[in-house]
Amino acid sequence: MVNLLRNGSLVILLGLGISLVCMSQMVLANNAKFTTQHISGPVYAIIGETGNRSAENLGNNANFGFIVGNTGVLLIDSGAGTQAAKAIEAEVGQTTSLPITTVINTGGQDHRWLGNAYFAQQGARIIASSAAVNDQDERAGDQIQGLTGATGQNPMQNLEPVTADITFDQTYTLNHAGLEIHIKHQGAAHTPGDSWVYIPTLKILFTGDIAYGDRMLGVIEVSDSQSWVEVFEVMAQLPAQQVIPGHGAVSTLPKLSEQTYNYLVHLRQGVREFLDNDGDLVDIRTVDQSAFSHLLNYEGIAPGNALRVFQQMEWE
Repeated sequence: MVNLLRNGSLVILLGLGISLVCMSQMVLANNAKFTTQHISGPVYAIIGETGNRSAENLGNNANFGFIVGNTGVLLIDSGAGTQAAKAIEAEVGQTTSLPITTVINTGGQDHRWLGNAYFAQQGARIIASSAAVNDQDERAGDQIQGLTGATGQNPMQNLEPVTADITFDQTYTLNHAGLEIHIKHQGAAHTPGDSWVYIPTLKILFTGDIAYGDRMLGVIEVSDSQSWVEVFEVMAQLPAQQVIPGHGAVSTLPKLSEQTYNYLVHLRQGVREFLDNDGDLVDIRTVDQSAFSHLLNYEGIAPGNALRVFQQMEWE
């Protein structure tokens, strides 16, 4: 009788332990403000918040993706640090119990790669363009400092940043879940090493930060607006039917062209006219971007975009 009670208690304790693990995964996922969307077959998108980095979203204010294979999961972008990576893992865990064995970094922005260390510690291989790795190496310290301020904690949680162990210059192809997956670094865009991930048989495209949907894109210090336009033109030739942008809802290339490509062209034309008219930097806010004022975060981001494009175009 005692043994039966002990065995019964053991079963209850084991069940409780499993429940607590599941609950902790749900809490992590919910804290990161995610929504998982099934795209097609084994392909899923994780849609993050379109607002700024915060303690609530752990710096994961971006989109991610995953592909479920037979023995492991391929993850597209690893999150903004260790806790952020755990939140992504927890979100994936609500779809499959398989481990994350491969991670693709689509660029050098913090939420694209600072979670690498957590997944590498578990044996995952990391893939990124050489240009992305160079950018990550150069900006890691600044990114960690920025995330610490935005989230209230060191994003690395005592781990050191880890960059890709598999790198490529322009193209890399791999097979996962019976799908051929193409990674393409066409050139600099939002960051110097941005790449897109394309699955030809399903016509699914993950753009990374080459495309923004629903919200105003950010031209940052390392962005190259001229190259960004050219990269988008090449990417837009893909016959993609479902497109997961770096930020915003699952979309199409024509719609993302309106929200990203058209904006960059418009902004560069405005700054060019401003420069041709000998405009002074103190008046850069007069460059008219109001045609895109419907995009989320417009007020806070548009002036800085004009400033940084001005600084670049002075030397073109």
